[in-house]
Amino acid sequence: MNFLKNNCKALFLVLSIVLTYSCSSDDDAKPTPTPTPTATLSNMVPDSGPKGTVVSISGNHFGTDMNNITVYFNNVEATIQSVTNTEINVTVPARAYTGLVKVLVNSTELIGSEFEYIISDIQVSTLAGSTYGYADGMGSNAQFSYLSGLTMTDQGDLYVTDLFNHKIRKITPSGVVTTFAGSTDGFADGMGASAQFASPMDITVDGQNNFYIADNGNSKIRIITPDGIVTTLAGSVYGNADGMGTNAEFTYPKGITIDNQAHLYVTDITDSYIDSQLIRKITPTGMVTTLAGSIEGYENGSGANAKFSSPRGLTEDNQGNVYVADSGNNIIRKISPTGEVSTFAGSTSGYTDGTGADAKFNSPEGITIDSQGNLYVTDSKNHKIRKITPTGVVSTIAGSTDGFADGTGADAQFDRPARITIDSQNTLYVTDSENFKVRKITQE
Repeated sequence: MNFLKNNCKALFLVLSIVLTYSCSSDDDAKPTPTPTPTATLSNMVPDSGPKGTVVSISGNHFGTDMNNITVYFNNVEATIQSVTNTEINVTVPARAYTGLVKVLVNSTELIGSEFEYIISDIQVSTLAGSTYGYADGMGSNAQFSYLSGLTMTDQGDLYVTDLFNHKIRKITPSGVVTTFAGSTDGFADGMGASAQFASPMDITVDGQNNFYIADNGNSKIRIITPDGIVTTLAGSVYGNADGMGTNAEFTYPKGITIDNQAHLYVTDITDSYIDSQLIRKITPTGMVTTLAGSIEGYENGSGANAKFSSPRGLTEDNQGNVYVADSGNNIIRKISPTGEVSTFAGSTSGYTDGTGADAKFNSPEGITIDSQGNLYVTDSKNHKIRKITPTGVVSTIAGSTDGFADGTGADAQFDRPARITIDSQNTLYVTDSENFKVRKITQE
């Protein structure tokens, strides 16, 4: 009897525990949460404009907390004005330039359409230089002779060819000028001041900070390592011959640029002794060939069928096309990777903005290109800086009559601007040759 009673108590206890556990589990069970809707983009208005433009970005499920949202124009963060679940209002940041719009909603990344950034503010200032002479120093304490070529490293340092001082000068972003290589007029390889150049005309730089010099008076292409050791890459005596390294001959190399495959392109101009106006190509190993050109004149065509007249600066795009400031013909030429030469912009000597052949230049000297494929040209005898879009539309961004003045756009003055380069922020740098200065052009 006690056994049965005890077993009944035990059974009752077990059933109570099971029932309690079952009820507790039912009470603690949580409902399945409703998924958070994924944010989407649908529209952006307007899709172009200058800095400060208010853009409305439409979509769904943005939420209402501005702290959860970040907007970028071409990877530059914008200021958010307001947010609703279906609309974000933002202000276009300065120096964003043309590129895609990106929206981050919490951890969700949304890629929108391209916003075309319109330059609305162009300021010209002086980075370094004063009167004719030779002096290292800060800003206006420095002196140059006839400035010609310039290039910029990834670290933001400029290197210029100081033509009649026969030197390569370095300029820091803050405007401190020092002498990198060269001494008196002559020819010598060596370290720093032990080296000699003869009127170095142009300079370019590769990804390892090796510098290549169009050593005009020596009819050679020189190379300078990052620590200042100068050697000769190609060229020997005055002449006109393709070949390897010092077996090749140049007359007067005037311009030089380098592409992303480390090929160099050189404008090689003759005088009355040798009638040739050539675009030369140099491989990384030093093999020199002629890409295009023949005797002086004007002719489009392939390779040696083309003619140039005093070609000067050159640059290249991402497709391997080379653009040349054909100074004597007052036009901008385009050379395809296969050597096919065409006219990109310009016609007769003069000054006119317009598209293609409707535009006019007067002795264009330097040329550079931005990440969007826009070309910038120093229109030397018009004393202006011109811009050419990828479709060939030519406009004037800075300069007026010859002289010297810092200022906004057309209020600025240059005197025979020579060469030009551009940095990743679309800031332009110009060797203002007869003002003996390096000028800086900020675009916003």
